[in-house]
Amino acid sequence: MPSGVEWAFRFASEVCRDPAAAVSRWRSLSGRKAAGCIPIHVPEEVLHAAGMLPVTIWGNEFAPASSAGVPPSLCSVAGGVISSIRSGKWEEIDAWVFPSACETLRNTCEALFPPHDERPRFPFVFPPSADAPGAAEYMLDRVEAFREWAGEVSGREVSEGALDSSVRVYNENRRAFALLEERMAESPGFFTGMEFLTFARAGMALPKETHTKMLREALARSNAIPSETRAKVFLAGILATLPVMEALDEAGAAIVGNDLALGNRYYSGSPRESGDMPLSLVRRHLRRDPCSTLHGIGQTRIEHLFDRFDGSGADRILLLRVRQCEHESGEITNLTDESRKRGIPVLSLDIDLHGKERTSVKMRIEGFVETGG
Repeated sequence: MPSGVEWAFRFASEVCRDPAAAVSRWRSLSGRKAAGCIPIHVPEEVLHAAGMLPVTIWGNEFAPASSAGVPPSLCSVAGGVISSIRSGKWEEIDAWVFPSACETLRNTCEALFPPHDERPRFPFVFPPSADAPGAAEYMLDRVEAFREWAGEVSGREVSEGALDSSVRVYNENRRAFALLEERMAESPGFFTGMEFLTFARAGMALPKETHTKMLREALARSNAIPSETRAKVFLAGILATLPVMEALDEAGAAIVGNDLALGNRYYSGSPRESGDMPLSLVRRHLRRDPCSTLHGIGQTRIEHLFDRFDGSGADRILLLRVRQCEHESGEITNLTDESRKRGIPVLSLDIDLHGKERTSVKMRIEGFVETGG
């Protein structure tokens, strides 16, 4: 297999341009099935142990399809996911997993599937709070049910040994991504915003073993002194888009930390690699870093975000708000108020997942980098 950072970025870019083709190629070569995972808390190790390819769908993998039948009140992530499914863009997916990360995903996605679509679906309902009585027992029951479902769909039993191996594979991938994030903090500009987004997104449609190799190759880049940066930015929100990353790179900003759902929130937190593996996955879920789409909300979430900001060396915060995402929108006031209290420049930027506002995004980011406001 080719190697080197140039190969890694070229391969990652190819996957991001056409993730469905990457999934189709894997299915053809392996003869196995792919499972579509709606973001972001699916215990993918169970699917991996069943011999399946977990594919996390964010709703902007393709150009916008018809919005017919998709309620306008949905956030663009949910709307994009549903639109792509209804328009047949994800025929490579053999089964679907819907986590209860928000009310929209819990109540809407099932109802809006095309009537003729009979692909297996698993609604993964999480406990409402990590501190709720019986949360661990309930979550363990869900993991075991998921394990049985994955074995039935794949035709391959999820054995203890297979699950143990899959946990190790995923933990290795998380460690590699953490190293990439550490390098970005230690050497601002070492990886551009475009490179970061491309490497993060490629991991959504690749086997984790392949993605880990890609990240290792990228990390082997020589320690050339990056160009001088005009701002060190911490990204918060659900996900970044290509226009946002292009604008940051062109403005001379370096991303030194992030709290993105398609970023640190997806890749962080590792289950223990010894003992009862289903219980280890449960403990990982209940001890995850606070997430606006999960049980960690309110001031705890804000405190965690600023702890990460302080450790990154960033000098400003860019909050990327997906329109109509109620969970993220509810934190904007707390985040901006706390930022200003601390004297930290902050910009809250509404983003369109299909990049329709490229010019306005570019202008606002340029002004933010130039003046901090």
